[in-house]
Amino acid sequence: MAVQLGENPWILIGLIFLELLFVFIPALISSKLEKKTFQDIIKDMGFQKNEDLFIKIISGLSLGILLFFFGNYVIIFFREIIVRNLLGSDFVVLGQEGVISTEPIQPNLFQLVIFIILNLIIIGPCEEAFFRGFLIKKSQKKMKLAYSVIISSICFTFYHVPPFIVTIATIVTFFGYYFTFGLILSFIFIYFDYSLIPCSVAHSCFNILILLI
Repeated sequence: MAVQLGENPWILIGLIFLELLFVFIPALISSKLEKKTFQDIIKDMGFQKNEDLFIKIISGLSLGILLFFFGNYVIIFFREIIVRNLLGSDFVVLGQEGVISTEPIQPNLFQLVIFIILNLIIIGPCEEAFFRGFLIKKSQKKMKLAYSVIISSICFTFYHVPPFIVTIATIVTFFGYYFTFGLILSFIFIYFDYSLIPCSVAHSCFNILILLI
């Protein structure tokens, strides 16, 4: 049975603030291990002044819109073509029944505005800061960039379909979908010289479009 975190929009709004831990916990631990200041680690994760800010924001918005329309084809390809053909329709049904839904159910206008704002200032930036700004940049020091991207994308996937919380069927059904988006967001991050702005804006824009449409 699907887990509906959005049944009470106010509870979901509260849970969103937990994503700040994606920034504070890694930064705090790294500052202790690397003997750097907390502020320096935050900057290393990508929270710093950006050149060509307008271009990066517009690029992020454009890419977020493309991701939104591209997402339907990704889910069809992995869920309907690959998983359904390999493991059967019943397996896909089980996978869909086990998803964790974070879409608010019947939010009022005020709550909807809050969700949009929190997507822009917390969800997109914090997830991208951890999965891209932290994981890729830290792991890249000890391995090839390609491996860092793969590890980051796998972690991103398991965050959205967490083992031990959702079923194996759910993980398999949606793994390709989230992994692909993890790869794309990683490529955006790298292409724009490890700037968080484009991938954060794209991520937030994608989430907001799902929320509104």
